[in-house]
Amino acid sequence: MLDRKNNRQLSFMRIKAIFLMIAVFCVGNGNSLPAAEFDPSSFPELEPESKPSVRAVRIDVPLKIDGKLDEPVWLEAPPAGPFYQSESVNLGHMMTELTLFRVLYDDENLYIGVWCYDSQPEGIIARTMERDSTSIMSDDYLYMAIDTFHDQRNGYIFITNSNGARRDEIVTNNIFRNSNWNGVWLSRGSIDSEGWKSEIAIPLKTLSFDPSTEVWGFNISRTIARKNERGRWTGGTPSIKTYHVAQAGDVTGLRELKQGIGLEVSPYFVGRFRDSDSGTSRLGDFGGDVRYRITPNLSSTLSYNTDFAETEVDSRQLNFTRFPLFFPEKRAFFLEDSGVYEFGGLPSSPSRRTQGLRTPMVPYFTRRIGLSKDGDIVPIYLASKVAGRIGPTSLGFTDVVLDDDRFGTKNVIAGRVARDIWDQSTVGLLSTFGDPDSDDSNLLIGPDLRYRTSRFLGDKILEANAYALGTHTGGDDSEFDTAYGTNINYPNDLINASAQMIQIGKDFNPALGFVRRKDIRAYHNSFSINPRPDSVSWIRQYHITSSTEHFTDLSNRLETAEYSFTPMWIETEKGADIWVSTKYTFDGPDEDFELLGETTIPEGNYWWATGRVGLKLARQQKLSGGPIFEFGEFYDGHLQKYQLEVNYLPSKYFSVEADYSFNDFQLPNDEFDTHLGSTRIVFNFTPELVWSNLVQYDSLSETVGYNSRIQWEYLPGSRLFLVLNQNYFSEDLSLELTETEVALKVGAVFRF
Repeated sequence: MLDRKNNRQLSFMRIKAIFLMIAVFCVGNGNSLPAAEFDPSSFPELEPESKPSVRAVRIDVPLKIDGKLDEPVWLEAPPAGPFYQSESVNLGHMMTELTLFRVLYDDENLYIGVWCYDSQPEGIIARTMERDSTSIMSDDYLYMAIDTFHDQRNGYIFITNSNGARRDEIVTNNIFRNSNWNGVWLSRGSIDSEGWKSEIAIPLKTLSFDPSTEVWGFNISRTIARKNERGRWTGGTPSIKTYHVAQAGDVTGLRELKQGIGLEVSPYFVGRFRDSDSGTSRLGDFGGDVRYRITPNLSSTLSYNTDFAETEVDSRQLNFTRFPLFFPEKRAFFLEDSGVYEFGGLPSSPSRRTQGLRTPMVPYFTRRIGLSKDGDIVPIYLASKVAGRIGPTSLGFTDVVLDDDRFGTKNVIAGRVARDIWDQSTVGLLSTFGDPDSDDSNLLIGPDLRYRTSRFLGDKILEANAYALGTHTGGDDSEFDTAYGTNINYPNDLINASAQMIQIGKDFNPALGFVRRKDIRAYHNSFSINPRPDSVSWIRQYHITSSTEHFTDLSNRLETAEYSFTPMWIETEKGADIWVSTKYTFDGPDEDFELLGETTIPEGNYWWATGRVGLKLARQQKLSGGPIFEFGEFYDGHLQKYQLEVNYLPSKYFSVEADYSFNDFQLPNDEFDTHLGSTRIVFNFTPELVWSNLVQYDSLSETVGYNSRIQWEYLPGSRLFLVLNQNYFSEDLSLELTETEVALKVGAVFRF
C-alpha cells in the first residue's frame, strides 16, 4: 500500500514537471498556447491527492476583454490544469480535451483566462447569450467558484460560455446557492481552430474580501456538451460539486488589493401606464438604493421608494390538492442577501413545483412583504438591510417600512445570526417581527443547529439539522405555539438518503413566513442507489429510488401519505433521461372540499395508485425536452395527465421554451379536464441586450397572459427595462383584452 502511494506521488510530481516545461516553452516563444504542445494522453490518468494551487500575477495595464487571450501579458502567469472527469464513465481520469487557465489582477479587476482546447472545434455548442439563463447549461460552458475569504464555506459562482453569456450565484456554507444575485462583471469568448477561449474581468468592487488575505479559494469546471463530459480542476468525484468551496484549490499571490471606499449608489426612474376596467392611470416616480461596505465582509443597504417593475411575472399553477400553493420570491432586493437567512436546512425559496414535506414551511418568506394575501402591491416606502460576516459570525437584519392604505405606515423586521462551529457547521438564531396583513403584533423566534462534513467515512458528505421555532400573535386573543424538526441527509453518488421529521402546532403563525399545513406531525424519508455500470456502454448512471411521506394530526391520526418507487431511471451517456415510477397516495379529508372550483370531493378516506413514464432528450441538442404520461386513480375516480416540454435553441440569437399539460378527470359525479400552457420566446441581440416574451394560459381562469420584457445593460451594472403586461379573457377561441400595463425603468450604478 505504501509503495502504491509513493508511486502516485511520484506520478503527480512528473505531471507538475511536464507542466513546468510546457510553460517555459510557451513563455519563451511568446505566443498563445499552441494546442499541439499539449497532448492529454501524455499525462497519467489519476487525480492529485492534494489541493492544487495557481499563482496570480499583478499587471500594470488593464486588459481589453475580447475573449481572444492574445495579449503577451497572459503568458507572464503560470498555467494551471489539467481537469479531471467528474461525471462520466472515466471518473477521475483526465478530460479528453485539455483545459488550462491563468489568473491576473490589477488595482481594479481580477482577470481569468481559460484555454478550452478542442480537437473538433466545429462541434463546440454555443447557443446561449441571455443573462442568467439556465440554458447555458446545455452549452459548452465554464463554472467557477471563488472563496474570497478562504473560509472554505462561502463563495461566488461565475458561469460563462464562448458567447460571453453570464450567470452568477452566491453559495453559503457549501450548500445553499442563491442564483438571484447579480454581480457586475464582464465575459467575452471566441472560437478558433484550437477550440474556444474565455476572458473574464471581475471588478474587485463586486467582491467582498479581506485585503490582508493573499490566498483565495478557487475551483473551475468545464463541460463539453456534445460528449456530455464534465471535469474540474480539483474534486473530480460526482459527490463533490464545484460550488463546494471546502474542496477548492488555491489562488495565491493576491497582494495589495483595493475595494475603494465601499460606496455604491443605484438611482432609478420608472414610468408606468395602466389601462383596465377600473380606468386609466399614469405614474412617474423615482427612487434608489445606497449600499455601503462597513467592513470588507459586512455591508448596509438603504432603499428608498423600492420598486419592482422589472420583476418577472409568476409562472401559473393549478392546484390539485386541498393545500395552498407556493409561489417563489423573484424580487432582487430581497433575494440578493437571502443566503444569510437560511435556517434549519429548510428552503428559503423552494421550487414552485415542490410539494409535500419537502416544503413544510419557510420561517422567513420575503414574498409576504410588499404583497397582500390577495396579491395586491403594497408600496414599500423605505427598506434597510445589513448583511454579511464579522469573523466567524454571519448576520442579517432587514427593516421595511410599508405604506399600507389598510393599516397606515408600519414596520416589518427580520433578523438572523449564525456562528461557525467545527469544520463546516453553524449554530444560529432567527427572528421576525410584524404582520404585513394585520394590525396585530407578531413575533417569531427560534434557534437552529446545522451540521455538515465532507469527511464522513473518509470522503463522504453528511448533513444534519435541528431547529425549533415559536410564534406569538397579539390582539384580543393572543396566541403562542411552536414548530420544531430535524433532518439528516447523506447526499452521495452511489447512495443518496435522507430522513426528516417536523411538528407544527395548530396556532403556529409566522406572519412573515409560509406554512403549507398546521396542526401536523410529518415524517419523510428517501433512499436511492445510483450505480454507474461499466458493462453497459450507453448508460452513465442507473437510479433506483423510493420514498415515503406521512402526515398525521397531533393526535397521530393519519391525514395524508405517499409511497413512491422508481425502479428505473436511466441517464444515458448522451445526456437523455428515461424513467418509470409508481406512487400510492392516501388522503383523508375530514370535511368536503372543492377541487379546482369544478367539483366537490366528499370527506372520507381515499387510497389510490398512479404510474408515471417520462422521457427527456439531451439538453445539448437543438431540440430537447420530452413527454411525461401519468395515469391511474384519483380519489374515487381516475386521472390521466399528459405533459410535454419542448426546448428549441437553433442559435445564440433565438430560443423557444414551451410547456403544456392536459389533465383528464373522471370522477363518479363529474368529468372535466384542465389545460395549462406557457411559451417563452427569447431574442438575444448581444449578451447585454435581450428581448423575452412569455405567453401563459390556463383553462381555470380562461385567461391568456402576455409578458414582454426588454433588458439592456447599457453599462456594466446599469440597466434599462421596458416591460409590457397584458391579460386577455379567452372564451370560444376569442381573445378580449382586459388589462394593459407598460413600465419603463432606467437604473444606473455608481461605485466609489
